[in-house]
Amino acid sequence: MQITIIGGGIAGLTTALALNKLGFDCKVFERAKQLNTVGAGIWMQPNALKVLDWLGLGELVRESGTLLNQVDITNAQLIPLKKTKQEVVQDEKGNKIVAIHRATLQKILFEAIPQGIVNLGCEFKSLEQNENQVKISFGDREIMSHLLIGADGINSKVRGDIFSNTSKRFSGQTCWRGISDIRLPNEFQNAGIESWGKRIRFGFSQITESQVYWFAVKNAPQNGTDNKNTIKAELKNDFKSFSPLVSNIIELTKADKIIRNDILDLKRLEKWHKSKVVLVGDAAHATTPNMGQGAGQAMEDAYYLANILARNNQIEQAISLFESARREKADYVVNNSWRFGQMAHSGFGQIIMKTIMKLTPDKVMNQQMNKLYSIQEKF
Repeated sequence: MQITIIGGGIAGLTTALALNKLGFDCKVFERAKQLNTVGAGIWMQPNALKVLDWLGLGELVRESGTLLNQVDITNAQLIPLKKTKQEVVQDEKGNKIVAIHRATLQKILFEAIPQGIVNLGCEFKSLEQNENQVKISFGDREIMSHLLIGADGINSKVRGDIFSNTSKRFSGQTCWRGISDIRLPNEFQNAGIESWGKRIRFGFSQITESQVYWFAVKNAPQNGTDNKNTIKAELKNDFKSFSPLVSNIIELTKADKIIRNDILDLKRLEKWHKSKVVLVGDAAHATTPNMGQGAGQAMEDAYYLANILARNNQIEQAISLFESARREKADYVVNNSWRFGQMAHSGFGQIIMKTIMKLTPDKVMNQQMNKLYSIQEKF
């Protein structure tokens, strides 16, 4: 069986690694001419780490990032609304969240794939399906494949070719991300922090000994742009009521490396597959970043799809089983992440969420997180 993956991001590379581990012949086609090194940080939660452990990459990822012993939502002065116990930020096996530079994670995935599988500088143009195969066009050439996997993100061209009338949802919020050359005070060395102000949020964590990943979220019009000469001053002004540490983090960030993205997700698709084409990751179920599960859900897709294909040689049946296995959890993440973001930027919503956080017993919170962190171990 020849399998083609469109997209060389986290979803596409993890899918290639999972398929290769189980003996499938697969190729990745990525439009970029070289490995993309842009981006800021990412929090890899225990469900993602379980997939990485299965791939033999978990320890390398842990060594390349920072283990988080706690993840707290705080007020603007970095005082936790409720101190999180360590059990809530790890699974039943002791896997903790890892904060890592996104480019470092992508490099680890890329270098683990055997040579010849990833093809750079190949932009997907179109596809045609017949009874047995998919014809895939890259403009200057065409290839045939038994299965096409669209791992090309929220703006997926593969999705656009197999489904009409798909749409994205704008949350009304914009996120700025960056890497600051700073070492946090000892109390925050192994902590993930999200601090709340009035309809604004600022989060951060150490990712290396001398680098901090941070994000800033506020309500803003869609498709806005920044002036690199003034963006740091503007963000510092937005968060002037926060702890001085927030201002220091922004100040010690290179202005031209601050990334601006509107916060969107993908309106729920009725299906993730059509005939011999299936979508994974953001191409299928893009989520807002509020639960920190975008990459984790993509990695789960890779793990489930490869294992289900290995046990079912009927392609269309296998990808239907894959969607059935993944749909409930992916929908849960998308829907709850959306609600979290909307409530966190509402005065009344913040009051409700703060009350829920304070009143929810640790045991209940632990059960909820373990459900999120779980993956199927036997197929």
